Amino acid sequence: MEKKARQYEVQIGEIADRHRESDAVDQVLYDIKLLRKSINLAIDQEALEDLIEQVEEYVHYDESLEYILNQIPNDIKALLFRL
Repeated sequence: MEKKARQYEVQIGEIADRHRESDAVDQVLYDIKLLRKSINLAIDQEALEDLIEQVEEYVHYDESLEYILNQIPNDIKALLFRL
């Protein structure tokens, strides 16, 4: 799981390198919101909604991509890598 979480971070970093960091941040938020629709995943929906709210707040306060990725649990990043 740790490897997939790291692979997701690298994937998002590549988006930031090709475009802008804000595009990568938007992609992270979009990906997390996609998890809501993933009915096959055993995710605590309340915890997921809390995470979405946190990331939206980080975006609002213009936190860095690195900071945002560090706040997302590795198990969630591993799931995001599979999307």
